[in-house]
Amino acid sequence: MPKPVHDPAPKRRQGDPHPVVGTGRGREPFDPLGVMERIQAGDRGAMDEVIRRFWEPLVSYASDLVDGRDAGEDVVQEVLVRIWQRRESWTPTHQLQAFLYRATRNEALNRRRGRGRALRLLDRLPVFRRSAPSPEEVTDERRLARVVREAIDGLSPRRREIFILSRFHGQTHREIAQVMGISPQTVANQMNSAIRQLRESLQGIRQDL
Repeated sequence: MPKPVHDPAPKRRQGDPHPVVGTGRGREPFDPLGVMERIQAGDRGAMDEVIRRFWEPLVSYASDLVDGRDAGEDVVQEVLVRIWQRRESWTPTHQLQAFLYRATRNEALNRRRGRGRALRLLDRLPVFRRSAPSPEEVTDERRLARVVREAIDGLSPRRREIFILSRFHGQTHREIAQVMGISPQTVANQMNSAIRQLRESLQGIRQDL
């Protein structure tokens, strides 16, 4: 859960530990430009909608860039507070998701700059997800997850971030390019290189990347 935010910044509703991703049944279609315009006009309900929708993905992303979940929450909290406080000076855009990820990335990199911290991959690897695994299978899964994490950590910082944004956050090459300030072709090239490097590192291990 995020730390409390003091007025005039937004607060998440008590009892709502996870954001809603996607429009969901019974919800109005999400209009990024309209939401940003409402926030600019001081509509706290619109800010709450952004928090519900993007809190968890942004914290997950930030946690890979800084020192884990708690630090990731601090990063996203700071980003959302700053957005609310500076809402009157921004230019609304349809690219709300890219805007939020870019702001989160910048804040996270500012916090870790000069300290050489590596990206962290949390326990989200899709490794042999079966029901009621045997103790031997659990041991194998943990070993495989560790090997895959180590392989991903062995990527260069740029390739690692692109791989995580693509495979764990479901972003397209164009969206990643907007977040990182590079071209989609550069994203594609780096992603291909990352996959090739991971496959070489994981030779002999059956894992669908």
